[in-house]
Amino acid sequence: MISHDLNILVPWIINHGYFIFLLIATIEGPIVTIAAGIATSFSYFNLYLIIILAIIGDIGGDIIYYYLGYRSHRLINSRFFKFFGLTDKRIEKAKKLLNTKTIYAVFIAKLSPLTGPIGTIAIGAFRPKFKNFFWPALGISIVKSSFFILLGYYSGQAYFELNKVIKKGEYAVIIIFLIIGISYLFYMIISKGLVKKILNK
Repeated sequence: MISHDLNILVPWIINHGYFIFLLIATIEGPIVTIAAGIATSFSYFNLYLIIILAIIGDIGGDIIYYYLGYRSHRLINSRFFKFFGLTDKRIEKAKKLLNTKTIYAVFIAKLSPLTGPIGTIAIGAFRPKFKNFFWPALGISIVKSSFFILLGYYSGQAYFELNKVIKKGEYAVIIIFLIIGISYLFYMIISKGLVKKILNK
């Protein structure tokens, strides 16, 4: 699945450039960021600029979702959130968490593969102070976006090196996709572990 997405996204990002990448990075997540990193390793983009744009896109999306929740705070008791498992008990737990340690709630929303934008909208709906939301979200965006860009970049660099040793280029591609897939899996496992640890505090 990841290899299929990257096969489409890498040439697409190369063809459309920085601005379109920024727009897509605001909506999408790790896969498009990895694709941009791979495109950067082919010298189509500047590495530092693409990292900055990835961070801006990631935190920009968070701000949009935060304000969407902030402006529509009554949604928190709607069927929409109930559909995603936000029961009355969980709402009370989330309120307590946001009132005491907003940073933990931001970590859960940013790192949990099950929440994503929905979690950030929920945070906004509880209306914590923006600065209490923004700084933890920015810190996570910097680490997360840099990691995925560099994963794509160094995977592309590794492809060039493997291609010198392995005669058939398709084998090098398979190896690189395996590295990316395993790295992404480790990210998911570590993220889930951190979320569980926070929830059990």
